[in-house]
Amino acid sequence: MLNYRNLNILFFSVLAVIIVAEYFFSQICFLPVFVLVAVYLALIAWGSSKIQLDFYFTSLHRGNTEKKEIALTFDDGPHPEFTPMVLDLLDKYQVKATFFCIGKQAEQHPDIVSAATEKNHLAGNHSYSHSLLFDLFSPRKMENELNRTTEIILQTTGKKPKLFRPPYGVTNPLLKKALKKTGLVSVGWSVRSFDTVKSTEQVLEKLKRETHPGAIILLHDTHEKIIPILTAFLPWLVQNGYGVVPLDDLLKIQAYESN
Repeated sequence: MLNYRNLNILFFSVLAVIIVAEYFFSQICFLPVFVLVAVYLALIAWGSSKIQLDFYFTSLHRGNTEKKEIALTFDDGPHPEFTPMVLDLLDKYQVKATFFCIGKQAEQHPDIVSAATEKNHLAGNHSYSHSLLFDLFSPRKMENELNRTTEIILQTTGKKPKLFRPPYGVTNPLLKKALKKTGLVSVGWSVRSFDTVKSTEQVLEKLKRETHPGAIILLHDTHEKIIPILTAFLPWLVQNGYGVVPLDDLLKIQAYESN
């Protein structure tokens, strides 16, 4: 299995072979080294950006079930306008979802976070700032962001979240250290809707094509397109025999720390 540890072993092994070969043949050629480094960096970038690879640490991406059960997750909220509308739609179809909250958003809109958890939706940690530079933060700064968001959710809902979704789905060794310190469980997805960049029609086509038993579906409650998307997708799920279950039920884990 390709992961960070195995890649490093392979990289340095091949590098050693190249150096030894060039030494014995008394011929210095930097091209093989450049190619090796380029391939190594490309694989690092790929592994960092694709959370499903579990390149640095394990994330939970789908439920282990053949039943037509899925979980809906929403990132980047709460949003003062669209999250309440999402909650109303979920109520209409009696669906429970997971909201991975940005800490500063939860801090500004605690009433929405409370409303969601009072309706038995789950609240998860999605970092405090969701900064574009989050992946360059030190492990200590990442840890502080995660702890700050956890505390905001705890103070707002009385529940201490255990589930965390990395901003942008990017992982690295620094985040691995922060997660080890905080004890949070990383959650990815198996279906990414791209609802923030694609048209409503494109998103619906993708969701209908890729939804599968055990799917964890990534959506966002931060834009107006989410309303027509859910308005069409939720009845499609019913018509096609899919049940939407809470994320902790799908993954057979605890969403909050026990008292």
